[in-house]
Amino acid sequence: MINRKSKFWTFCISFMPGAGQMYQGFLKRGASFMLLFFGEIFLSNMLYSNWLLFAMPVIWCYAFFDSLNISTLSNEEFSMLQDKYLFIEDGINFNINIDKIRIPAAVILIITGSYILLENMVYILENIFGVPLRLHIIFRIMDYFPRFVFSVAIIFAGLYLIKGKKAQMDNDNIYDTRKDEI
Repeated sequence: MINRKSKFWTFCISFMPGAGQMYQGFLKRGASFMLLFFGEIFLSNMLYSNWLLFAMPVIWCYAFFDSLNISTLSNEEFSMLQDKYLFIEDGINFNINIDKIRIPAAVILIITGSYILLENMVYILENIFGVPLRLHIIFRIMDYFPRFVFSVAIIFAGLYLIKGKKAQMDNDNIYDTRKDEI
């Protein structure tokens, strides 16, 4: 027999994205919704970009109604549901080639560490000398640095996707006009 949860409590708990799924026993699915929702808030806050919050209502509504729909399934349909992450297929092994990511990872770590060190040094100097150094160019660098890095990362991700699609098309011989003549 399936241990079904209360529909009333499912409704109440579902107001927090992912919590309704977790309450019903779908921990991976619920964690995916929570990660999406709170990850978007974190990213928007870190980058000072409120426009990134445009997807929050969509994520919230999807998680809310998904939880309610799960609670209204029959016992047979409920027992057939599998707990999966939203964007990761089960059985996929992530093989990461360390040689390919070593240099980009090192650059990212050095830049991030330098930024954190600079931010802490400015804070220490402000407290020691009592001079608000953040009003000068250092503040501008610290304020715009995360935005700059995020923008560059988006551009490189787009270029990488285009390069990968072109390589796939070349491998599939889509541009081979001799196929059409035969």
